Amino acid sequence: MKHLLIALAAATMLWGCSSSNGHKTVKPLPAGYSLEQLTDCTVPAVFTSDDFSVTDSTLTLTVFSENFYDAVEVQQMQAGDTLVFQDRAIVVDDIDDADGILTVNGGIEQGGAYLQPADGGTYRGLQLDDHSVYTRLGKVTLPVAANLVIVDCGEEPDVPSDTITTHSHRYLAEAKGWRRDFSELNTRVLIEHGIITQIVRHWIP
Repeated sequence: MKHLLIALAAATMLWGCSSSNGHKTVKPLPAGYSLEQLTDCTVPAVFTSDDFSVTDSTLTLTVFSENFYDAVEVQQMQAGDTLVFQDRAIVVDDIDDADGILTVNGGIEQGGAYLQPADGGTYRGLQLDDHSVYTRLGKVTLPVAANLVIVDCGEEPDVPSDTITTHSHRYLAEAKGWRRDFSELNTRVLIEHGIITQIVRHWIP
């Protein structure tokens, strides 16, 4: 009986230590949309011109969410906490704040992370070249509006974008070379009432 009481006391002490260390996990905020509810939203997406069906007037795209974090949780983050970044659980060792960008564990190059203040009381996960971090939600096929509008970037950063409002389906189907490939880093797809009405691609390095 004495040995049992000692064992129970030890277990209680161990449980108390693990629950009272105060460490927390900081995760990206929910996207605000899901594959099952793509009705009225703008989503980062990946697809190629081959994913567009002229016959069915549909587009199959892989939907992503941009990773934002609650600013209060980030600002309260400390050593010992866990940061979910690029689908990795990073145990925080140190945080450096320089020029408004938080560098966790030496940054991406050292297996850590970068976080930058964003709108609406949030931080965004930051990759190299100032790109955001994204989470892949999955693939879906959606109808494309007959009056689809495409705003497509120029070949170079100083070249204005082209806005295609007529024969947009043909433009998408007949794109050549790298312009056939759309990335979550530079492409936003507007969905209204479950139908794709606009595709915007920005120039990126």
